Amino acid sequence: MKRTQLTWVAAAMAVALLSSTAASAQATETPPDVPSKPGYTLDFAEEFNGTSLDTERWYPYYLPHWVEPENMSDTAARYTVSDGTIKLRVEEDQPPWNPDQDGTVVSSAIQTFNAPDWHKFNGSAVNRNDQTNFNGYTTKYGYVETRAKLSNAGGGGHQAVWLVGTDTSTTAQPEIDFIETFFSTPDKWRIAAYGWGDPDFLSSWAMEEVPVSGTPTEEFHVYGMDWTPWGLKFYYDGELVKTINDAPNQPMGFVVNIYTGAGSGAPNDVWPKQWEVDYLRVFKDQGGYSEDLSSTWKVLANRHLPGYLNIEPNDGVVRFGDVPMSYWSAHWVPETIASGDIRLRNRWTNEFLYLDDDTAKHGTVSSTQTSADWQRTEINSTWFRLNNRAADGAIHVENNTGYPEFGLVPSNWWSSHWTLKPAPAA
Repeated sequence: MKRTQLTWVAAAMAVALLSSTAASAQATETPPDVPSKPGYTLDFAEEFNGTSLDTERWYPYYLPHWVEPENMSDTAARYTVSDGTIKLRVEEDQPPWNPDQDGTVVSSAIQTFNAPDWHKFNGSAVNRNDQTNFNGYTTKYGYVETRAKLSNAGGGGHQAVWLVGTDTSTTAQPEIDFIETFFSTPDKWRIAAYGWGDPDFLSSWAMEEVPVSGTPTEEFHVYGMDWTPWGLKFYYDGELVKTINDAPNQPMGFVVNIYTGAGSGAPNDVWPKQWEVDYLRVFKDQGGYSEDLSSTWKVLANRHLPGYLNIEPNDGVVRFGDVPMSYWSAHWVPETIASGDIRLRNRWTNEFLYLDDDTAKHGTVSSTQTSADWQRTEINSTWFRLNNRAADGAIHVENNTGYPEFGLVPSNWWSSHWTLKPAPAA
């Protein structure tokens, strides 16, 4: 396999120190280009050249702070670096990494970050092995790209490249499962993301299995993700296949691994189970990443489902769905009226949200039209319900119809919980 070398400048300097005869011989060799992307600057490139892993960048253990020190070896990755790729594998004799807290899950992983309390994978997980923080690489935003060939083992198990927020002072560490593809469905790229309580990111899982072309277990394909302050876009061999219109806003570390016993079914008798990664690169947009927020306009997000209340395509009916945060159709401002209720005015049309026979609509309303008056009932410091002054009930999205619904629903239904997040300042 033809490989990209990032250290050709240093190699050229070394050649200059050799005899003139050796220098003349080496001068005929042209070093490969540094990886590039128009409009971007290369920020990180792991090409997996040579025969060993760069342990200044990679920590070859899987979340070892959650196991007793004497069991740390059970978290060690099994892998080979050769021919310009890393082969991560799970073998038949490999023990579960943490049977007390994660059952039969077996994992071979390499990480660019590790710290006590990083990625509290369940609510009862206990930190048992306080280790020195490891930070080989973290990033906030960027275009992430990897080239990989998936496992052909079949059965239960999956391969993954994922990112976890590095703020270990809280359990609200967002997660992006850039690749989480099951052995049993290699022709479906499984993408997922969740905020884990981060108020700036998804309050519920966003997950999709995207059909892909080719034979991913027999050939290499390129998987890309463009992470900006306002969204995530996923690319397969350069083609956009998935968008999530929300994004984490904190630095994140990488995990590259292969699993069995982690919710993807029971493993079969094919051993070892292996996948192959050619490279992992991160590029940064040369234009930068503006995080400026509007001081006036908000997006109205739901606790149960990803998406925003919006008025696309401006036909009088209000929608709920996954529209970009930058769309004015999804921007609202709450305006308090004399009764203490609020009215929600849309940025695109300057019209108000109101109720018409249990249907949420937008339009011009009179000052006495109580169907446009909403009572904000607090659930906690983040979430509230929107009850209407003219009818009994609350706005919710329980049935995921693409439209906000209205009715008498229990106050503990997350589908009736809303929050106002600042919109981009554009």
